Amino acid sequence: MKQLFLGGISLCVHLYFFLAFGSLFRKILGRKKGCSWYSPLFTPVLGLFLYYGFFEILALPMTLLLVPLHVLTVVWGAALAAVGLAAVFLCGRDWVKSARNLLEVFRCQKIICILAGLLTLGQMIYVAAYDLNAADAAFYVANISTSLYTDTLGRYNPYTGLLSSVFYVRYVTAAWYLDTAAFAKVFQVHPMVLAKTINPVMWTFLADLVYYQLGYELFRGKDLLAVRKKAVAFLAAAVFFFFLAGNQEFSGFLFYRAYEGKAMLEGLVIPFLFLLFVRIYRESEDHLAWWTLFFVSLGAVCLSTSSMTVVPAAVFAGILPTALKKKKIRPLIRAFLAILPDVAVLMLYLAVKLRIVTLAAK
Repeated sequence: MKQLFLGGISLCVHLYFFLAFGSLFRKILGRKKGCSWYSPLFTPVLGLFLYYGFFEILALPMTLLLVPLHVLTVVWGAALAAVGLAAVFLCGRDWVKSARNLLEVFRCQKIICILAGLLTLGQMIYVAAYDLNAADAAFYVANISTSLYTDTLGRYNPYTGLLSSVFYVRYVTAAWYLDTAAFAKVFQVHPMVLAKTINPVMWTFLADLVYYQLGYELFRGKDLLAVRKKAVAFLAAAVFFFFLAGNQEFSGFLFYRAYEGKAMLEGLVIPFLFLLFVRIYRESEDHLAWWTLFFVSLGAVCLSTSSMTVVPAAVFAGILPTALKKKKIRPLIRAFLAILPDVAVLMLYLAVKLRIVTLAAK
């Protein structure tokens, strides 16, 4: 019970920093046209990708330089403290205003809000209780554990416990597990609790925010009550699709294998990209959406190495309709600039596979 309690605190701290990163980013770009729009549902998801994007910039060089975990923990903790305090002073009024607006929406549309809340709560309980014991599960949990208990950054083979001679390029860029190891170190929570109980709950909650917003954007209209009803219906349809159309081996990763980076890529990154594509198609000069597209690309690198191919393919497929609609190449140029983090990881991956570069782990 103590472990779950401490894990719950870790969850709340993560969600706070997601909100802080997203709010600060919106505040910094607030003077630019199209960047002043604020949403209490959109901002935490944006903050998620900012959080892991900046963590990737910090963690990957430290990993390759063989820096100990405790150093990364201290540096990242200092950075989070600075962001957290800055957000309180600069964005506190926005949060209070948004809380009041959400409370007003709840008072006017209690049934819709309760249905959405129960649906999300049910999923969170399900993913927290679901247990899948497989080779991948052992790898991801052990990857966090070996980093934590050896005070290193991914240098030990999770299966054998032996020090690796080189980093496995498939996993070295997906550094999110090091953030989990750092939080396990700070809050004294076992990696198993964070990896297979707390993190899946967090991913599920954020994914539901995306599904609701996607439904809201697709059925946007003047009648807000009707739009919110359709958005909740879309959320329910998305959830049941993942449950009924998938299984633990081939699909529905978010609900069955949420300890893997592919789960975030499938259940969170791609739907959020689609939300951005819809917004950009309707307003090609939506600067916030374009900036968000870049940070989704950067943050996705930290969540899953597979993003180096999946995200570029999705971005060009999603932006192509906008380019055809406008009959301009500019959207495609912007799309290429947005996926530069994934391109960089792909180049590193190919360089290692072709033995041009060696990532020594000792």
